[in-house]
Amino acid sequence: MRAIRRTIIVLVILFGLFVAADRIAVHVAQSQVADKLQTARGLAQKPSVSIEGFPFLTQLAGGKLDEVKVHATGMTVHGTSGGPNVTLQDFEADLKGVRLENDYSTAVADTATGTAVISYADLTAALPSHPALSYGGDSKVKVSATVDLPFFGKQALSGTADVNVVNGDTIGLADISGITGGDSASALGVAALQAAGAMLEPQFRLSGLPSGLKLARIQAEPDGIAVSVSGTGVSLSSTSD
Repeated sequence: MRAIRRTIIVLVILFGLFVAADRIAVHVAQSQVADKLQTARGLAQKPSVSIEGFPFLTQLAGGKLDEVKVHATGMTVHGTSGGPNVTLQDFEADLKGVRLENDYSTAVADTATGTAVISYADLTAALPSHPALSYGGDSKVKVSATVDLPFFGKQALSGTADVNVVNGDTIGLADISGITGGDSASALGVAALQAAGAMLEPQFRLSGLPSGLKLARIQAEPDGIAVSVSGTGVSLSSTSD
């Protein structure tokens, strides 16, 4: 019995040491991945990286991690036609089947999903014609702009629009409705309303998303445009065109 007890105690101690070594190793790996991502994406703040699953060391030995979660603030992407950068606020990514390569400098996931918020101020600055964007209620965007309409001249108009995903990389405003404003707004005919609608329905193409990610869903919310992304073969350290 005494020998069995000693064996059990030794096994418990060895397991405790293994767990401690595993947790130390995962902490070091998380820090190194976060450093690499910060450098690769030019982030002002170090992102938060969480490597899920236990044990970590056996995953590392197999060359593939089950799941990695990333939270980053201030990640930027490029706008339409090389315009101002747009900030992805509170970017959250969940990567599955992640291969860490080149001394943690690259992390490529079999699949990934993510969420972020783009502020209305950023979108307003990035759109070529700079229409003022804000929350219009009921998951719609309020669009305000001065447009030059045939026969009516310049008119300060506003309306609400739906937001949708176009071609997997573009935020589109469509189905403008409730157009109001302008000194002669009451005199605008159907043709003028259609022209105003076209001018108030811009599209905004995002480039520079983490490679492999595409826009999956967007929704207008009070604090900005909520963006959902997903993809395969995703690398947070490289970017799409």
